[in-house]
Amino acid sequence: MHMMPMREVHSVITVEDNHDAIEDVLVRRGIALRSVIERDWLERPAMAAIAASYAAQGQRISVVDELPIKLIIVDRRMALLPLAPERDDVDPVALAVHGTGLLTALSSLFEAHFERGWRLLPSETAPRAGRTDGGELEAVDRQIVSLLYVGLTDAAIARQLGMGHRTVQRRLQSLMVEVGAAIRFQLGWRAARSGWLEEADAQRPANRTEDSAV
Repeated sequence: MHMMPMREVHSVITVEDNHDAIEDVLVRRGIALRSVIERDWLERPAMAAIAASYAAQGQRISVVDELPIKLIIVDRRMALLPLAPERDDVDPVALAVHGTGLLTALSSLFEAHFERGWRLLPSETAPRAGRTDGGELEAVDRQIVSLLYVGLTDAAIARQLGMGHRTVQRRLQSLMVEVGAAIRFQLGWRAARSGWLEEADAQRPANRTEDSAV
């Protein structure tokens, strides 16, 4: 279980490379990962691509506006967090917490933020969801709606999908007209109600061990 606020620290390896080197190995080993990330991470194309790849592989990712601290919990037996978050860039000292009441509190903190956030759904590898009229939502539209669902702007969606800003706006407008939505909120409500957005849990392989993490 992993919480990752949007804080830059000076290091010899980037956040993206670190995730690619560590989490990818854990995913291949079949270890179940749950993460909570701040929405601003998805404004970075490289990080957004990594997050989308992990979601497609079964990792459950929840997106929130803000997180209080960086946190890693393994098997609910041990937690790791910065001792002084405000000095993490110059004095990166970590606190290891084992089976105590503090560990229970940290686990509850993670669960609260995970449940509060918007789930990042698989956009490319997941089966296409059916429409209420019997047709299917095109793959690119499902990607757009999924990213809109977690709060990305039209410009950020366009950058992540490698398409024009106006193309994203035009496709969203077309979907809104189709379902009779006057505002984006109504489109999101109809998308969820119509099954366009499936819960990431439904895509998670059944043979993964719960609550193991980085």
